[in-house]
Amino acid sequence: MIAIDFGNLCFNVDVSEQNILIVVAPKNEFVSLDDFITEALKFLESDENFYDYWTEIYKNRINLPASADDIAWMKSKLDEMNKNVNILYDPVVKAVNVIPPKWNDITLGLETKSEYILYLWGTSA
Repeated sequence: MIAIDFGNLCFNVDVSEQNILIVVAPKNEFVSLDDFITEALKFLESDENFYDYWTEIYKNRINLPASADDIAWMKSKLDEMNKNVNILYDPVVKAVNVIPPKWNDITLGLETKSEYILYLWGTSA
């Protein structure tokens, strides 16, 4: 499992209050996407650089199916970093909103051909 935190300086604009945190792991290590999400949250809590209380924050997650628009929005946010960071991943075969989306907090659980991805976007703007 690997976690990458893309802070505000990764975005193409001079001043941004956005942040993207991504956790990735091979599918064959988990029974399901939900199992991966549980373990990814525990993984984030295992290191103080990735904050605390993830399992508490996401204890009532809903995992509602995400739409093609949700996936396109996620891609657009990744594209907002393309002067500094490029990310290549397999096409998404399944996506869920881990919690209900808010204007400043989007969390998606993604399944590709061979990986699970937890995608957390947030802003304080």
